[in-house]
Formats: sequence, structure tokens, C-alpha cells
Amino acid sequence: MNSEETPPADAGAPGGVWSTVSPRFGASPDWRAAANRRHWPGGLALLFVIGLGGSLALLAVSLLAARTGYVNTLETELLERPLVEQLLLVTLIAPVIEEFVFRLPLAARLRLGALAAAGAFGLLNFAGGDGPVIVVAAVFGLMVLLSGALWIQSLIAGVARPDAGGESGPAPPTWRDSVARWWEAHPRWPVYCSMAAFGVVHLSNYDVSWTVATVVVAPLVVGPQIWLGLMFTIARVRYGWWAGLVLHAFHNFAVWSVTSAVGQ
Repeated sequence: MNSEETPPADAGAPGGVWSTVSPRFGASPDWRAAANRRHWPGGLALLFVIGLGGSLALLAVSLLAARTGYVNTLETELLERPLVEQLLLVTLIAPVIEEFVFRLPLAARLRLGALAAAGAFGLLNFAGGDGPVIVVAAVFGLMVLLSGALWIQSLIAGVARPDAGGESGPAPPTWRDSVARWWEAHPRWPVYCSMAAFGVVHLSNYDVSWTVATVVVAPLVVGPQIWLGLMFTIARVRYGWWAGLVLHAFHNFAVWSVTSAVGQ
């Protein structure tokens, strides 16, 4: 294996809990599961602390950047709802939707069904947005079209493939095979795209008058969400999709508990 090839997808992430969940994953993403998944309680606890601390540190920059023309409408709209409804939205509905859409496909093996389902659900949820959210919705639409095209082409190739033992030799790889190899060898692109899209859709939490200034500072405004997206992605890749969901729900509950107490 040459130096440019990735390690086997099922190889465990090296080191202890810290090495497994270190934010350095953001600089060099990989698809490796935790070396010992039984350590998930400690891993998720560490990710919770890092995520909360990092998001609070970035919040000051976010609030400063938001002064260019962003008005946060989410908190007001949420506090107008009954307490039980707030709790369900924050700790169950939002984490399930967002983890399904943004992190379900993030695994070493390309699964067209997961990619298509995430794209379709994302398109359904975000097609009504405006500004940059429209771009994310368009990407979800492309995910659905790409998944469908790869599935149809592989299906046609499977029907046309000669019987085993024929004189034609091995069948050429399908588009799906090529995309799957690229996906496994280049995890940074699926991971980065997922994190960026996760940040962009949170711009819908604001009422924005789009100008050059508001566009330039947009990544800073959603910096806390991008950071948390990294934490949820690490949990998903290392421990499984359910782990990202649990971490997301606990983080939302912690933030909601503080903001609702302050707002009342």
C-alpha cells in the first residue's frame, strides 16, 4: 500500500479516548471507528465538553459578526411555544432531522440508499428557505439525482454483465464502483460538505438583509454550529449514527435549559 492510500475503513482509531475524539479529526478526517467502542460514554462526555466550550468561545465572535445585519428570530419563536413542545423540538425532533440529513451517509462504504434518503429529507425540510439555504437545498436535490443515476447505471450494468466464466473477462467497473472508491479514499470532502451545509442551514435562524457584509461574515455567525457539527461528526464516525444523535440531543438540552431559564 502506498503512502497516499487510506488505511482500511474498519481499522480502529488509534490511541485512547482523547486520540479517538480529538478535534484534529477536522484537519484530517478519516472513516475509522473507535478502537474500542465500549469507551463511548467517556468519548461522548469529552466531545460534549469540547463542543460546549468551543461553541461558547465562538459565540462572542458570532454575536459580534451578527451586528452587521442579523436578527436572531429562533429564540423568540421557540420561547413562545409551550414548555413541553419546546423540549420535544429541541431534544428530539431537531436532532433526529439534522442527524438523519447531515450525518446518516457519513460512513466508509458509500450507501446509495442512505445518500438518497438524506438528500430527499433535506430537500423536503429546506426547500422553503431563502438566501444560502436555497443552495443547500439544491445540493440535496443533486444528491437524490446522483444516487438515482448511480443506482440505475449499476442496475443496467448488472443485467448486461456476462455470466461468470464467459470469454469476455471481468466486467468494467460501474460509475457506482468508481464513486464508492473515491468516497472511501477521500473522507474529507463528504465530511467538510456536511459540516458546511450544517452551518449554512442555521442561517435560517436569523432574519437577514443580505449585503456584501452579511455574506462575508456568515461563516462567523454560524461558527458555533460548524464547530458543533464537527463534534457530532466525530461521534457519528467513531461510534455510530446513534452516538451523534445522543450527543446532539444532550447538547441541545443543555443550551435550551440555560436559555429558557434566562428567558423566563
